Amino acid sequence: MTSRLLAAAFLSLVAGCQGEPTQSPEGSQSATLSAKADCVQRFDGITTCAKGNASLAVSDKGVQVSGLKDAKTDGVSSSFNAGITWSQQAQIRVGSQKGSITLAARDGDQVVSTLSITSSADRQVNVTPGFTGSPSGSYRMNVYRDGRLVDTIHQPQAFVITFYDWWSFVNWWNMHWHFFSYRSYLHGGDSSLDGACGWRMGSPGTTFSLKGANGQTIVGDTAEFIEEIGDGAYPYRHFSGIDVNASATDFLVTGESFGQEK
Repeated sequence: MTSRLLAAAFLSLVAGCQGEPTQSPEGSQSATLSAKADCVQRFDGITTCAKGNASLAVSDKGVQVSGLKDAKTDGVSSSFNAGITWSQQAQIRVGSQKGSITLAARDGDQVVSTLSITSSADRQVNVTPGFTGSPSGSYRMNVYRDGRLVDTIHQPQAFVITFYDWWSFVNWWNMHWHFFSYRSYLHGGDSSLDGACGWRMGSPGTTFSLKGANGQTIVGDTAEFIEEIGDGAYPYRHFSGIDVNASATDFLVTGESFGQEK
């Protein structure tokens, strides 16, 4: 209750993992406003709703999402209560070398962070994280391989990262993506980042390469993007949902979960 009251008191301030109420970045329509009545509860504590032209079907394999024609409007929205971590496993086939997927984390109607994924060539993928809490700030990218930190690179806000020699959107892609409000006790890191937004993505059994800060080639299997909170920003504590939009021929959510403050 105390954290909720503090969050409400500071709502009008620039905040880590929190955007201004007047901001309306692309994809910022809330699931409450844009989702169809097609909703299911397949995963514990999560309400999954179709957005735009999408529709849902539940099976023992998970939630099948169909009708994904336009990545700006069509997708699936997950809602839950006071989350600090979220993860989803999905099998996706876009069927085009120029496919795109956009994830948006939100608190109610407000988008707090985004992750844009586009394919520009065979096995080449561009990823752009967006953090509304510190719009003029930066983020750090951590690259892991087999659970070991390979490198950390600091990038300016909205900097596009190009991954080479990865999966192709044309074929099936097994994707694990995560979103979290950073907690040092969970991640064993810098307490100054507490309340920052973070994204993590990887495809089991695959690796990628990218260019490091000094031009060297870095090889990893998981990429993590963590917001650098600017001076005076108020670290936000919770979020309530994730929207995943795509233009895809096949999209199957095979697993999904969220975690709350201890």
